[in-house]
Amino acid sequence: MYRIIDERGAGKTGRLLLLAKENNGIIVCANPDRMRERAHLYGLSGIDFLSYADYSEFLCGYSYSLEERKIFIDELDTFLSAICANIEGYTLSLE
Repeated sequence: MYRIIDERGAGKTGRLLLLAKENNGIIVCANPDRMRERAHLYGLSGIDFLSYADYSEFLCGYSYSLEERKIFIDELDTFLSAICANIEGYTLSLE
């Protein structure tokens, strides 16, 4: 599992987009249209994007068949809040 942990504005999203491109992955993010624009600015195409809500539906067994593709989540804190509003904390081990 890749972990991209850094300060704001340090290029985390760009690195995540590149990993998704290299691994035929799907980016799960708050705003797929905006993220698609960012990918275009980086010169990256052919990446699929899902909103947090759409990915949440997939987890519940609806709509999407992701065919064992790798998933890359932009802004994990925001994702967790989107799928479960009452999450107040978590731990993260750097290995």
